Amino acid sequence: MIQEHFASVRTLIVAEVPAAVQVVDSVLTSSTGELVRATYVVLFGGGPDSLDDDRLTAPQVAASDAEYGYTARCVSVTADGARTLAGRVFMAVGGVPVVAGRACGPLGFEGSEPVQVDNNISPPLFYIDVELSLTSSRT
Repeated sequence: MIQEHFASVRTLIVAEVPAAVQVVDSVLTSSTGELVRATYVVLFGGGPDSLDDDRLTAPQVAASDAEYGYTARCVSVTADGARTLAGRVFMAVGGVPVVAGRACGPLGFEGSEPVQVDNNISPPLFYIDVELSLTSSRT
């Protein structure tokens, strides 16, 4: 179920970003292990942040109502490129992921950071983290 939620959120983001932009789950590296200088989105997220059936005596189970958190790191070779990509990712907010056997709420926006610069590589890359949330309930 974790992978299905991740894939569905990724699908919403892919629909909003330009076709040439990859949405991946780790930084892009070349065959020699070096960071790729490109514009792309790294989508971080995994298991639910919480499980809750809103009943005091109900045990948590995998099918419980769940809250998921995702971070979309928008990477580009320029600060403007990172901002533009973050704006496109933001357009996925409000979209409703489709996960079999679950009733998902709309993708929520939790916040974002100003443009950051990664000076550990030369020339530097720029990025913005966009924090997203998702509620998933049993059907």
